[in-house]
Amino acid sequence: MKTSLRVFIFFTVMALSVPCSLQARELSIDQVKQNVINLYKSAMEAQPAVSAKNFKKIIDGDSEFVLLDVRSEAEFNAAHLPGALNVERGRIEWVVPDIIKKTDRAIYIYCQDGRRSGFAAERLIQMGYTNTIHISDGFEGWVTAGYYVYNIHGEFILSTGGYYKREPMVGNISK
Repeated sequence: MKTSLRVFIFFTVMALSVPCSLQARELSIDQVKQNVINLYKSAMEAQPAVSAKNFKKIIDGDSEFVLLDVRSEAEFNAAHLPGALNVERGRIEWVVPDIIKKTDRAIYIYCQDGRRSGFAAERLIQMGYTNTIHISDGFEGWVTAGYYVYNIHGEFILSTGGYYKREPMVGNISK
């Protein structure tokens, strides 16, 4: 009985102290933003990268690779690089092992501007894929270079900046 009471008291004290310790460590939004920048820099330094122009040379060559587009399904459907597979950033851990069986396969990853794909490449490396390359300037770099993109309607060239569509904000997230 005494042991049960001690365990109960211990867990009660721990549970009550958690909110206090979280409040004492609250960060400002500027600190959060700086943490994100630091995470991004760390991810970029730890992995190989290639520009869209250099990736075009790889596509034109004879090497085997997998090209992952980690943008949203809507972005992918609007336009994507030739031969790309769409695996949204938030689904990488669950989908990629089912579609890429060889962990040493060359995997090139892109997103709109290189940020999501940088984090996705880092995650694939952490998962055990040993030949993961991040396209540093992403879809924007590809379009700016004047290369063709694809969708269900076929092949076409996008004008620079013609691929932006801002989604409306729902609710107030600034609170």
